[in-house]
Amino acid sequence: MNAAACAALAKQYELHYAGPIDPPVVAWEKALSKTLRVSGVGGGFAAFSERRLATIAEEMARRALPQAELDFFHGFTPWIASRPTRPYVAWSDCSFRDYIGLYHDRGRFSADDLARIEQAEAGWLRAARQVLFTSRWAADRATRDYQLDAARVGVVGIFGEFEPPQADVYAGEARFTFVSTDFEAKGGPVVLAAFRQLRERHPEAQLTIVGAPADIAGAPGVEHAGYLRKEVPEEHRRFREILASSLAVVHPTRSDIAPLLLVEAGLFGCPAVASRAFAIPELVSHGQSGLLLDAPSDPDQVATAMRWLLDHRFDLRQGAWRRARSAHSKDAFEARLLAYVDAALTEAGAAMA
Repeated sequence: MNAAACAALAKQYELHYAGPIDPPVVAWEKALSKTLRVSGVGGGFAAFSERRLATIAEEMARRALPQAELDFFHGFTPWIASRPTRPYVAWSDCSFRDYIGLYHDRGRFSADDLARIEQAEAGWLRAARQVLFTSRWAADRATRDYQLDAARVGVVGIFGEFEPPQADVYAGEARFTFVSTDFEAKGGPVVLAAFRQLRERHPEAQLTIVGAPADIAGAPGVEHAGYLRKEVPEEHRRFREILASSLAVVHPTRSDIAPLLLVEAGLFGCPAVASRAFAIPELVSHGQSGLLLDAPSDPDQVATAMRWLLDHRFDLRQGAWRRARSAHSKDAFEARLLAYVDAALTEAGAAMA
């Protein structure tokens, strides 16, 4: 997504890429944080310690192009110690506050240290010309939590990394697919339990697991395809084949924002069974491009949705196909991004006039 943003900006502006800026975490701060967390006291968030944030800010100031009209930041938190001398736009998936809540246990970190980072991030974002998010869900939460000016907050969306196929080649297979790098957090055990129920009535059903290892020894109808890296041509081809031949992807996640998988599956006409949570309703329209679950941790509800899809195998495919190509196309992403940057530059120019 970062590379795509750079490519989009380069189409319209003279672009100076100042990255990557990623100094190592200070070793003793990382070790101290881990010790405190293990002891139950709560450690500091070493990746964003005051020392490392200052190092990032100093390096950014050295690399910045003096004559530039605007700074564009990918991500928020790494840059919060910087003090840009010109207007800036920042873009990320979510705030640091939501990142901690979604992917970490807040109780394992020092409340004062988390507050330090969140307050600094809020102040830095309030000074930006535009604060952009990949989803409305994350944008609204950050606007509320950080008291941002809603008029300066925008949503650019996401798009699939696959080249869209020319035609839907799905031939009615009873294959479901589960994809994750974190089997537990994305609902892997729930999917396996639901699939066992499904096989009792539909022994023809198949389940392919892509990504994180899973204990599926002897599980009838279950295949583990392993990790499939898009940068490896053969693995890229295999992933495309799996999505193209899948009845649906099943994603009852409990830790997510806007999973790109759901958009990429839609490019192949593959609907989703997913949680009605986070930004997922922005990606999947219930009853049109997939089925959204109110209780995604309940195997019975997941199995019921999977059974419905087996009985209505082609009903949602056109909706998934159209949605992925319209609201979540690369062209739509680029147009939204450039519109926000144009607005920031226009405002900055008017202020200087």
